Amino acid sequence: MPRREDIIKQEAQALWRELHGEPVPDIGGSELLDQICRNLGVAEYDRVQSPFLRSSMITRPEDWRERQGRG
Repeated sequence: MPRREDIIKQEAQALWRELHGEPVPDIGGSELLDQICRNLGVAEYDRVQSPFLRSSMITRPEDWRERQGRG
């Protein structure tokens, strides 16, 4: 069974390829996610930083879509 870190790295690499369409940097999964999220405007959002985050627990501010230009 794959280790948690291996799964995170695989998912981060797949996300990188989708977003950038270029070779994936040879770094760990956590570091790669940091690079991906650096310019997304979510880094300061404390829920994203929680080690206890589950998809069912994600909540966004009411005006989140407007601030992302999706309103």
